[in-house]
Amino acid sequence: MKAEKEKFSMREPVFASLALAFASFGDAFLYPFLPVNNFQVGVPLVWVGVLLSINRFVRIFSNTWMVCLLASYGLRTITIIAVTLAILSTTGYAFANAIFVWLTLRIIWGLSFSALRISTLGYALQQQKLGLALGVSRGFQEAGPMTALLLAPVMLKYFDSSTIFILLAFLSIPALYFAYRLPKNDDRTPAVIARTFLKFPSTFNAITFSSALLIDGIVIVVLGILFLQYKENITLLTATTLAALYLGYRRVCLVLFSPAGGWMADKIGLDKVFSISLGLVLIGLFTLLSGGVAVGTVIVFTFYSIHSAITPGSVSNGHGHALQAVAENATWRDIGAAIGTLTGGLLITSAHLTSVLLILTFGLSLLLLVHIGTARKALKFLYSWK
Repeated sequence: MKAEKEKFSMREPVFASLALAFASFGDAFLYPFLPVNNFQVGVPLVWVGVLLSINRFVRIFSNTWMVCLLASYGLRTITIIAVTLAILSTTGYAFANAIFVWLTLRIIWGLSFSALRISTLGYALQQQKLGLALGVSRGFQEAGPMTALLLAPVMLKYFDSSTIFILLAFLSIPALYFAYRLPKNDDRTPAVIARTFLKFPSTFNAITFSSALLIDGIVIVVLGILFLQYKENITLLTATTLAALYLGYRRVCLVLFSPAGGWMADKIGLDKVFSISLGLVLIGLFTLLSGGVAVGTVIVFTFYSIHSAITPGSVSNGHGHALQAVAENATWRDIGAAIGTLTGGLLITSAHLTSVLLILTFGLSLLLLVHIGTARKALKFLYSWK
């Protein structure tokens, strides 16, 4: 009986993450589609950035109070509602003919994603093998956007935009199946302790904010520029192609390495993997900024996929309300990524790009030392890794 329970212990987080993966097809497709085909769907160029980022800003405000809804109505109920709204928003892209409609649909998606992400984490946090559950969950989630990005070139070749969005909505329907298959008898979360928006960030949340600012924000935006700066005799087209390839590698890392990092966290401890993976990310950043862009980028994306996947487990450890803790942490991640994306855009033409990245990397290094303790404690920490 015990073996049977272990065998099926991953069912809830896997089904919840698959619901999110299928529901994210429409959003993922917009990123390569909208910047190039904006006039085809009646969107002025000036609004493209707003439409692609507004869902992230919505999540900054929705993550915390979304926990209240999950506590009141249960993980499964909110997951089903969020999946339904996500499919409707994807369908709506096919018929949107005004900026107001596009804004409304993107806000709906932002709310849906917020609910689905926290619900997925809620199911993962209930598992005995927490690290593995978080890693596998993250891997399945990222498989959705990766699939949509692989389908994008084929669809653009054979279908018009309205047909594509309808097809994507149809392909998202399995999300409803996985949401409905979530357990009915485990449909409540603990009552929310506090309904405050955000408190002063803990060290965990400060690390999350800073790493998201650097990697999910600035590095992703300026990666092509860094190739131009450090590679000799490189053309703009080559730099853009290289950036796209490495960003594709980032998605592969999130799918493949997140489960491996979670498994390792269960073996040696969440906090050890949290700190070690962040330390390796910092090594990658310093390598990148010293001129080894290709090697540094591989190191950063490889170990950041592990670090970001297990962070919710570290943040929730010992917290009175685990889901509230991870929601607050997710909010700091969204804030960091949103500010980082805007900052990266401003730094594209700046002569101080490398200096800013170096200062921020040193700042993140200091936060890691604060988290571990003194240098003596850091050495003790490394020696204690069995």
